[in-house]
Amino acid sequence: MRACALAFAWLAVAAAAQDFPVRPVRFVSSAVGGPVDGVGRFLANGLTERFKQQVISDGRSGANGIIGTDIVAKANPDGYTLLMTTGSYAINPSIYKQLPYDTLRDFTPVSLAATSGGLVLCAHPSIAPKNVKELIEFDHARPGQLTFGSGGIGNTLHMAGELFNIMAHTRLTHVPYKGSAPALTDVLGGHISLMFPSTVIATPHVKSGRLRALGFTGRARSRVLPEVPTIDESGLRGFDITGWYGLFAPARTPPRIIGILQGNVAAVVNAPQARDQLDAWGLSPVGSTPAEFAVFIRGEMDKYAHIAREANIPKQ
Repeated sequence: MRACALAFAWLAVAAAAQDFPVRPVRFVSSAVGGPVDGVGRFLANGLTERFKQQVISDGRSGANGIIGTDIVAKANPDGYTLLMTTGSYAINPSIYKQLPYDTLRDFTPVSLAATSGGLVLCAHPSIAPKNVKELIEFDHARPGQLTFGSGGIGNTLHMAGELFNIMAHTRLTHVPYKGSAPALTDVLGGHISLMFPSTVIATPHVKSGRLRALGFTGRARSRVLPEVPTIDESGLRGFDITGWYGLFAPARTPPRIIGILQGNVAAVVNAPQARDQLDAWGLSPVGSTPAEFAVFIRGEMDKYAHIAREANIPKQ
């Protein structure tokens, strides 16, 4: 009898997956505003057209993305509540003593939707250094005088600055904000010296002259700011911080639903019109398989664990 009950249960799951989706899907974004929310809305709009069902982007800021992530960890594993997140997902296990979820066990990777290639090391035009070499020399002569802002302890922008300090033996002082938007406001106003924003955020201000781009954190130069050298080619060999945007489902979501979601995400981001929009933002479409995304996440977690240890970042 028990075997029959289990068989009927799996048949019900398969039938539900075959019809998926039959009602609106909710993307919980790990931030309100900013690139991850923008990419989430972009992807949600594309999936709405393909599914003929509304895909809603629901931004939930707080605690470096933990609040939104926890909502999805505790959601029903039916494919109707998904997490749209970025690097903070892989960083948080190294920054927080205790998370309300298990980063690996409580989620199923769906797809790495897009990557940014890197972040832009930007300075207010009033500071003296005009490139990475001059920045390092300035800090060595006046250690701790320059500041860099981020959206909070443990986000990707913060970790980029810490990796710079580790590799360049500098003492740039971290100034955490409650979100990247107020940090950007203060670097534009000259209240802090530096920041590592995404290309989406940095490019308009660099082109207008309100910010000076000193370097790019990816292995290759940005397509939207090709004149800006990478930090790697500027002397810090191996420097690599890449922004990314990925989709997760709660653990135990049926594989067929995961497959439907992944296939449609890949189709959305790789459509010609979508590729043009992502390219304008300095992003590259990916649409990876769940297995590929799982390998990528483990690599990101290892990288940021190393940075957190070397920078002696105390756990929150």
